[in-house]
Amino acid sequence: MKLNFAKRRRGRLRSALQKRAAWLLAFAIATASPGQAQNPSTDSPDAVEAAFLFNFAKFTSWPSISDLDSSIKFCIQKDTIDPAAFAGWGKKKIQNRPVRVSFFESPSEPDLDNCGVFYLGRELTDEKVADLVRRAAANSTLLVSDIEGFGKAGGHIELFLVNRRLRFKVNLAELSKAKLSLGAGVLNLAEIVTTEAPPK
Repeated sequence: MKLNFAKRRRGRLRSALQKRAAWLLAFAIATASPGQAQNPSTDSPDAVEAAFLFNFAKFTSWPSISDLDSSIKFCIQKDTIDPAAFAGWGKKKIQNRPVRVSFFESPSEPDLDNCGVFYLGRELTDEKVADLVRRAAANSTLLVSDIEGFGKAGGHIELFLVNRRLRFKVNLAELSKAKLSLGAGVLNLAEIVTTEAPPK
């Protein structure tokens, strides 16, 4: 019995290590340096950010939906990520749901409607960020940005550079408020942050 238990334990450990290795590989591909890429066009900063967005969506759990064929819509702020980075996405699927990409000028109320992932790349006032976070929570929209301090301001995922490599921070409390969750593999690679209290 002890031998069988040891085998099962080793099997679970091996499975866990394999899963973590798969996660690391997925994100290593997305953050490969230019010298490592076989196709330079797929390794531009915009392509890397787009790859991160796709991976985040792939391992995000949204609230239950009745229509399994409904699409996962990526809403991207204009003049942030080159539209060419999303070429071919219309033929992809995430969680067996078709993918759509749309672009917007400013994060106004209609822009959040039916957005699964919302990418913001331009600075907003603290008040507008707080409003965006509230509306994202109401719509179960995943908020992602590379704006410094976005995670502490209430954004769900903040992208940032370390030694020319893209990394990310996650605000778990705000994710929970939006009824969203990220896979453990993603969280193992993230820096966890908390929302900063507004100054009194």
